[in-house]
Amino acid sequence: MNLPNKITVFRFCCVPFIFAAALIQFKFHWLITLIIYLVVCISDKADGVIARKQNIITDFGKLMDPLSDKCLVFGAFLILMNLGWHTDIVIMIMLAREFLVAGMRMAAVNEGEVIAANAFGKAKTLIQMITTIAAFVFLTAYEFAGNEIVISTVPTTAPKWMFIVFSIAFWINAIVTLLSGLKYAKDGWHFIKSK
Repeated sequence: MNLPNKITVFRFCCVPFIFAAALIQFKFHWLITLIIYLVVCISDKADGVIARKQNIITDFGKLMDPLSDKCLVFGAFLILMNLGWHTDIVIMIMLAREFLVAGMRMAAVNEGEVIAANAFGKAKTLIQMITTIAAFVFLTAYEFAGNEIVISTVPTTAPKWMFIVFSIAFWINAIVTLLSGLKYAKDGWHFIKSK
């Protein structure tokens, strides 16, 4: 297995550690969550740069790199969901897009093709990562200020301004995600139409 693909696998392995750091309440756990998440997000950029520079782009990388991004981002959104910073509708839009693209990719594989992430999809992932990183930065700052936002099934003590800011940010994510899904559907429609 080449280095870029090893980095992709590394991202998959880090997701449980992000959950553990966020969900287990200990001193500076949001800081640990942020550090792990940042390292993994940076590795996403690194494996693509290495793969292109060394010309070792593989079908495994084309398929699993976007999938590892999805696991990472959705892991972060699931953590933040219990903070009440976005609605279930936003998550449903994001999930619907991912299932649509996954279906397109499976249809393409049956035709002997691999659908790699396009520019729109990469932009969507970048916006999602920036938003979730910002959320973890705010949580870390809030924690350092002597406060704690506990993950629970009931509304938390997060400041109202934080709720408003991130609710808007997550809806922006939902819109970009929806547009990205429509782009994939348009580009891959021939795989479904031919059946």
